[in-house]
Amino acid sequence: MDSLTHALTGAIIGHALGNSKMGTKAMVIGAIAANIPDFDAAFTPFFDPVEAMFIHRGFSHSLLLMFIGSAFLGYLLSRYYKSRHPFGFWWLLVLIPWLSHLLMDIFNTYGTGILEPFSSVRISFDTMAIIDINLLVILVLTLAALLFLREKSRFQKRFIALLGLSVGLLYFLLNVYIKLSLEREVRDRLEAAGVDFTRIHSTPLPLTNLVWMVVVEDSSGYRVSQVNIIKKQIVSHTLLLKGMENNITTCSLERIKEFTKNYFTIDYSHQGYFYVNDLRFSSLESSYPAAYVLRFKIDEKNCRVERIHPRRGINPTNISKLVRKIF
Repeated sequence: MDSLTHALTGAIIGHALGNSKMGTKAMVIGAIAANIPDFDAAFTPFFDPVEAMFIHRGFSHSLLLMFIGSAFLGYLLSRYYKSRHPFGFWWLLVLIPWLSHLLMDIFNTYGTGILEPFSSVRISFDTMAIIDINLLVILVLTLAALLFLREKSRFQKRFIALLGLSVGLLYFLLNVYIKLSLEREVRDRLEAAGVDFTRIHSTPLPLTNLVWMVVVEDSSGYRVSQVNIIKKQIVSHTLLLKGMENNITTCSLERIKEFTKNYFTIDYSHQGYFYVNDLRFSSLESSYPAAYVLRFKIDEKNCRVERIHPRRGINPTNISKLVRKIF
């Protein structure tokens, strides 16, 4: 998820855990703690562009580092604030917001290595866009209520915080249900029509959970559609072909394939380089190659890799198109 979503969640959790003891300081600590895992972005420029993709949301997002790091920071806070609160209070004030970051990120498409270093498996449920307006509204309203009703009793404000977090949790679960239902319906329709396919991948478009990208893979390529789940209509459709990787003999693509979970296409530029495109990520763009969010540019001569900065197509024109796709 984006940094703002993490910060808002951490602030609300901090309020629920520490309001009765330390007021708004708990919200600030919670907001900071909820963004600690993404500090790995400061180190990724020092790595090869492909390996950097595995560094981000790798060990920095692991449960092991969370337990060690939160205990260490909890100890420092307990020493800084002397004996005002026990170590366990400070530990939880860092641990729970930190944990919220890890749990929220596994619902995105990128993949999160919460089991590192014991397992390199990157978990991704593909049910939440990295920026989701509905979730942001839930969190902003909750935080605004806490700040506006600051004169209310501690019990009432804690209830509001827990209520907002509960609504947010239900929203996450709703998206899991939508994904399972959507993929089941797509699978049933393909089987009923006698259409062969290998895999189905789905994820919501940025900003909303009302339009989803559905990728259907077969032996020759990928059918990529954007689907309005309310109207049950396909609002855009593209066919992307496989096979170009067979022409590449000088450069190894194994790590890129691993990162993309083998959902990729290749485009040649005829200028001495080619692109490897990750198909798992959704964009507000409808046509390709503009709709590719994550691309790797590779020089054919020396196999030098350059990662193109992610482009999700979030701009006024595409937002206007998204509204029309919804309504």
